[in-house]
Amino acid sequence: MRQLFRFMFQHGSHLLFGAILMAMSSFGQTYFVSLYGQHLRQAFGLSDGGLGGLYAIGTVMSAITLNWAGRLIDYTTTRRFTLIVTALLVTACLLVSGAQAAWMLCIGFYFLRLGGQGLMVHTALTATARQFPLDAGKALGAIALGLSLAQAVFPVMAVQISHVTGWRVAWLINAGILVAGVGVAMMFLPRGREAPLRTFRKRGEKKVREASLWKNRNLLLALPVVLASPFITTGFFFHQVRLAGEKGWSLSWMAAWFIAYAVTQAISLLSFGPVIDRLTPRRLLPWFLMPQAAAMLALWLSSSQWVTPFYLIMTGISSAIASTLATALWVQLFGPEQLARVRPAVEAGTVIASGASPVIMGVLIDHHVPMRMQALFCLIYILGSSLLATRIRISLPENRR
Repeated sequence: MRQLFRFMFQHGSHLLFGAILMAMSSFGQTYFVSLYGQHLRQAFGLSDGGLGGLYAIGTVMSAITLNWAGRLIDYTTTRRFTLIVTALLVTACLLVSGAQAAWMLCIGFYFLRLGGQGLMVHTALTATARQFPLDAGKALGAIALGLSLAQAVFPVMAVQISHVTGWRVAWLINAGILVAGVGVAMMFLPRGREAPLRTFRKRGEKKVREASLWKNRNLLLALPVVLASPFITTGFFFHQVRLAGEKGWSLSWMAAWFIAYAVTQAISLLSFGPVIDRLTPRRLLPWFLMPQAAAMLALWLSSSQWVTPFYLIMTGISSAIASTLATALWVQLFGPEQLARVRPAVEAGTVIASGASPVIMGVLIDHHVPMRMQALFCLIYILGSSLLATRIRISLPENRR
């Protein structure tokens, strides 16, 4: 930990830039948008399913767009790309604020998801990983704390502002906070001259063919385990009321232990960054889901109320490692110069996986498959995907760093 804090002190400026961007991505994150769900249903006469459908459409379309939009960071500077993404997210806030019909709200959701969870996070992670390719684990863990802090502060702030001003004015205020936050972040971005990694082709110039990512053996072996955490965590959290009912737990008991989940995430982000750098992402990849596997095993075997804290704490550990390990892995497997090509494609898969899990688990529930048995299925999947990850081989020396 001493080494980590020394690293954070030495490189505070660039880390603060990434951390603030992670916090500002909140305006397009599900945890923040969901705070306005009741207001939006009432304003547009939507059911829970109707609002969820609009949000799902916006999310899926943003995932599709992210696959190519994220690569544009290679063709400009970090400063310019950050300003463009900020303008996109501000536009999204204004669209939601001024929406007069459900289709306008859906467009607002699309830009919120693309600009917030998509490109703002992508900018922060890509810029940080490129700046610290040898210490990606520590650096990415440090900036992820920005989102953790926002998750602790922004919900209370959003509810209070919305209560005082109404939800439409609240989204205008959100746009103002976003501009101010990114303005502060830009002050910490080093002002050294930065050249784009790539240039657009001139007319008549032959296109350089790149090998398809989806033919890369290492990527295909890594994807099942990388996508496991967002799929399982989102699905079980979405159906937590059903889980509590089956286990005989009170919702207040579960809600109280979510504090332990948040604290565990923050501690794990700080603790495992140096571990990722020391062991290398490839070596850690087959093992990082073992805490979540233990959580699934506990959910399958027992209904004791003390399974609740164990399940949430173990899930928090794996979720925290997952949030930084994947980007560090792409740096190790493909190099920093390919990060903008790989990350958006994988992130699109992550968004789709997290969006699909509530639906898939819900269908299983409708067909009388209890959450206990779904936990067993998830445990088997974790073990199988982790075993696949052990087959990843790196052609370059692991000490390419």
